[in-house]
Amino acid sequence: MTGRAGTVAGALGALAAVVVLDLALAARSWSIPVEAVLDEPAHLVTAWLLLTAVGVRSRQVVVWALAGAVLIDLDHLPLYAGFAVTAGGGRPVSHSVTAVLVLLVAAGVWRAQRTRLAALALGVVLHLVRDLGSGPGVPVLWPWLSDSLRVPYVVYLAVLVAAVAVVAVRAWRNGAGATASPGRTTPGSPPRRQAG
Repeated sequence: MTGRAGTVAGALGALAAVVVLDLALAARSWSIPVEAVLDEPAHLVTAWLLLTAVGVRSRQVVVWALAGAVLIDLDHLPLYAGFAVTAGGGRPVSHSVTAVLVLLVAAGVWRAQRTRLAALALGVVLHLVRDLGSGPGVPVLWPWLSDSLRVPYVVYLAVLVAAVAVVAVRAWRNGAGATASPGRTTPGSPPRRQAG
């Protein structure tokens, strides 16, 4: 399988993985640890697919963004311990643009860690993309607005399908002209000799 075909297959596999994980999540009521085991990979795959679709190639950015896409869920631990850290009974208030802004301010102040912190902020945004389409919603604008925002799951799924389409189109465009017909040359290749 070529690199282009592998990238498209990976994107399709990511979409399929999210759908399978979400079907498993919806099949019954799970304990919190089992739900996490099903949900966190879906967050990772969602983040990877969206990063791939927008063309992020920096290994450091990808790694830290993927970390941010799952580490934000550590804010559920105080909730499970009985602390009131939610806005309106939904997800913890740190599931908001406030967390993203804090990370971006830290990136601006701590220059040595700028890329890592900005990538963590990107990961939190990618996490919120999934959370908007699942569960009780997200207090996106906390503390300015405590209501949780939610979109239909089909909107989240449409975003992933669009991401797969972008990956496929980009792979097709990058592959166009990569193989030349036998009688033609491609830019930068030496001219072909005529037999005879």
